[in-house]
Amino acid sequence: MKALQDLHSKIVKLCKPWIFPLDIDDGSNLKCYPWLETDASTAGPMVAIYAELTDQLHHKFKDRLLPGQRGALWLCMMQYCESCTSPRTPEHLLYLYHTHLRSLPWRHLHPDTQLMEQLFNVERGSPRSCFLFLGEVLCEVNWVSIASNHLQTPPTNTTYPTLPDTDTQKESHTMLVYLLYMLVFLAKEEQLLSQPDSPLLSLLVQSTSLPWHQLDLSSYQGILGYLSTHYPPSLLLSADSAPQLLLKLIRSAAGFHPRLNEAHQEETLKAGAYVCWCVQSLVTLEQGGNITLSSLEAQLETLLDSVVTFSPPETGLEQRHMAFCSLFGNALVLLNEVGVSSGEALAAHGLPILPLLTACSRCLASVRHMTRIMEACITAYFNHAEDESVGWSPVLASLQVPELTVEDFLSESQSGGSFLTLYAFILQRVVTKTTTADDRRTLALINTWTDEVFPSGPGDEAKLFLWWHKALVLSAEQLQPQAGQTEVSGVVKNLLKLQTRLLQLGEERLNLGLLGAIGLGKRSPVSNRFRVVVRSLAVFLSIQVPSETELRLQPTGDLQLSVKAQQMLGMLEAMPSNKQYSELEDSVNKAIQFIRYPGHCLKDAPRLLALLANLLYPDVRYLNIIR
Repeated sequence: MKALQDLHSKIVKLCKPWIFPLDIDDGSNLKCYPWLETDASTAGPMVAIYAELTDQLHHKFKDRLLPGQRGALWLCMMQYCESCTSPRTPEHLLYLYHTHLRSLPWRHLHPDTQLMEQLFNVERGSPRSCFLFLGEVLCEVNWVSIASNHLQTPPTNTTYPTLPDTDTQKESHTMLVYLLYMLVFLAKEEQLLSQPDSPLLSLLVQSTSLPWHQLDLSSYQGILGYLSTHYPPSLLLSADSAPQLLLKLIRSAAGFHPRLNEAHQEETLKAGAYVCWCVQSLVTLEQGGNITLSSLEAQLETLLDSVVTFSPPETGLEQRHMAFCSLFGNALVLLNEVGVSSGEALAAHGLPILPLLTACSRCLASVRHMTRIMEACITAYFNHAEDESVGWSPVLASLQVPELTVEDFLSESQSGGSFLTLYAFILQRVVTKTTTADDRRTLALINTWTDEVFPSGPGDEAKLFLWWHKALVLSAEQLQPQAGQTEVSGVVKNLLKLQTRLLQLGEERLNLGLLGAIGLGKRSPVSNRFRVVVRSLAVFLSIQVPSETELRLQPTGDLQLSVKAQQMLGMLEAMPSNKQYSELEDSVNKAIQFIRYPGHCLKDAPRLLALLANLLYPDVRYLNIIR
């Protein structure tokens, strides 16, 4: 090693007066440059001699050095950085340096932290041609091999064991940080990317196998800061190879491409920093009118999907929940900053649904966005849960209704069709509001909602069964023997209103507008099985609550049907004769059998609803609570 250094020093000393800038001895920072631009043809051979001597030195010693030792190429590059990269170095000198030094076998260069620090100095204050030359040289290096040597593992191995030597581990980490900085520096340079078989592009591809997740939080934040100041926010939208590969490395460093059985303790914080950077980029694009609404929604959905696949290093269930909640909250900040039209398309498709449910209630300023995403989360929770007997308790523990905007929240949920969200609110209310008066107010709420909403289609219709089931249960509890006349009268009126509304919901055509008033309205969007449910329940209520002064609270020997109840029951019995209901004949007959049984009274109404849910909606998991 010493012999190599001595020989290199002699070569530099021999060539220095002819090819390297010299300091002037007057104490100034001025340089004496070795040739004028007109002397380039004479100076070229001298630079070529220096390059040839360096090449000879490299080949003589390359097999005598241990891996990682500083060879002739390292000494040459350090000499170049120290002597030739000052800000005022004339371009005619740099052109000859780069032309001749480029021919050296740089693929055998073994960079270390000292050489990489020279890259940072060149990037900050040297002529641009120096930066491009140094970047081009470093892209030819076999970085995967070098990183593997630093990490003491073969390059094909996908796991990187903990290093026992603290100094070695620190050096390895520093090199990993420097390499990512280098790639971030260079990935925006079209001159390097456009080269035939671009070494930079190849290096970006090869680097995807490196353990970027080992980066510390401070270094990662610094890299994101550089991206923010040196790259346009449209980097996120670019479909070109280099930006896509660079983003893959950045995501990997944040922990979004985790390695098995290994995680960095700061991974959640790094992931949060990445999400915030993405959100800020998208906000800048939206405010500048440089992104379409569809692209914005697609980007946010991609961001949420990234959070879904993230595996926090935290091990406790509550800690993991809060880690996801924090990441989702960072992502949802986007909805506070830009005008995304709706939240339905932004629901995640995976397991961390409940943290997203918590996050949107904490982080979203728009009640509209909040209710849409809550509804999508609850729906996804039941649709994607592996356990078929999944229940509502986890939803209730995760959902938080904003206390300051409860009325707006309920109104927006109602108008936006967030029926499951409203049911969750009812369940939370029943737990916290335990008096009889509270139950009456809850019943009034359900009746008001039932009067004012209409299912948009088969996907929403079964959600209303949850409301009605709770209303029927609460009504039965209100009709205890100790109940006063006023309370009983209020319950009866509510049940009669529900019966009327059920009949309206079960009609074939909507009764809106002039055409609706004469029976020529648009066909109702609900399904035939929904009509069977609401008509059956309406018939049962017409028998159990014939009028405001009559109730069947106890079973009797036989049923005394009013004229209205007889007519409604007859229409229900005739439904299977209609071709469109023929396939539902068995369900209709079982409902009729339940309705006609004299041993059933008003308190059995929830059982009828459960029976119909089992018969007609067996696969709808959110109905498990009423089965």
